[in-house]
Amino acid sequence: MKPARILATAMIVTVLWATCTSALDNGLAQTPPMGWNSWNAYELKINEELIRSAADFMVSSGMKDAGYQYVIVDAGWKSENRAANGRLVADAKKFPSGMKALADSIHAKGLKFGIYTDAGTGDCDSGAPGSKGYESQDAATFAAWGVDLVKVDWCNSEGLNAKEVYTRMSRAILATRRPMVLSVCEWGDNQPWLWAGEIAHMWRTTGDDKGCWDCGRETMNKPGGYPRGWTLILDAQSALQGYAGPGRWNDPDMLQVGNAGMNLEESRAQFSLWSILAAPLIAGNDLHTMPPEIAGILLNKEVIAVDQDPKGIQGNRVKKEGEREIWARPLRDGSQAVVLFNRGEYSSEITLQWRDLNWKDTKVATVRDLWAHQDWGAMRDAYTANVPSHGVKMIRVTPAHL
Repeated sequence: MKPARILATAMIVTVLWATCTSALDNGLAQTPPMGWNSWNAYELKINEELIRSAADFMVSSGMKDAGYQYVIVDAGWKSENRAANGRLVADAKKFPSGMKALADSIHAKGLKFGIYTDAGTGDCDSGAPGSKGYESQDAATFAAWGVDLVKVDWCNSEGLNAKEVYTRMSRAILATRRPMVLSVCEWGDNQPWLWAGEIAHMWRTTGDDKGCWDCGRETMNKPGGYPRGWTLILDAQSALQGYAGPGRWNDPDMLQVGNAGMNLEESRAQFSLWSILAAPLIAGNDLHTMPPEIAGILLNKEVIAVDQDPKGIQGNRVKKEGEREIWARPLRDGSQAVVLFNRGEYSSEITLQWRDLNWKDTKVATVRDLWAHQDWGAMRDAYTANVPSHGVKMIRVTPAHL
């Protein structure tokens, strides 16, 4: 082989290698994505008017200003059949203006547009076509429409290799040269935290969040995305801390804040703990009927700042005494965000000692309550709070020397 040809071949190999191994070095999702998804509130009962009005409400309610960016259209948007050329098309009755026009209207509001597809032969629940064998064409279609996030589910995937299938979609997205966040919704069956960080920006770690406290224990060890209560999903995150970071996030599923099955304390607790976990904050409630107390949870900028901390360290449980738990997360400025979590049926006192945070030399620290928005001042050695049943106290603790 001639030297020039050898050099050219080496350059091509180098480019291909860089493309495959640095696929996510594109600046996306440097903090956990935030937005709203249509599924929890509406499932398949979606249409163009509903999505447009949801986007309007994200702006008028202050969600956009609080950091929520993505309006994600989940399952139910597709026609039952592809076009003659194989291209995906929207259900014309539900989305008469088409997905490009919908994306343009969302972008005009300063928001980003997310869309749903499935890795298998058909979407979950709807019977619409999945993306198996059409990854390149579907990615190109999404790019042409102006999509900013692609959620890829795992239904009708019998016999498929998850890593291979999602890698094909990842490479197809990269080939479009449009920056699109890839959300892997594989339900944790094939341990995506071990491989998805190389190809995606976020990956589901468990089955669906059913929007209840701890239901679904009977299906915990069954594969297939069985829904379960959000505290069971929380417990599954404690071993996954090391896999998350800027550009790649463990996803414990969309928030159920404000939905049926969650009281106010439980909604506040889930929002607090998802923020400690550096989880994507994807709301799933009916924005059109959102009461002020739920808006107060979703719009708490001090809690959101914890979730969006640029250091990107996923928090973890640092102490457990029966039904009383402490979860903590180191932040960029040297402070730590802490959630005192009471799983019990009655209110209970929970004490955080500075040594629980691995602060062996810290004697005095200042405490700020992130839900009360109050500074409690300097405290020596520990902080104690009465925590309601199924509720939390969330604080930010800063060593006095900082």
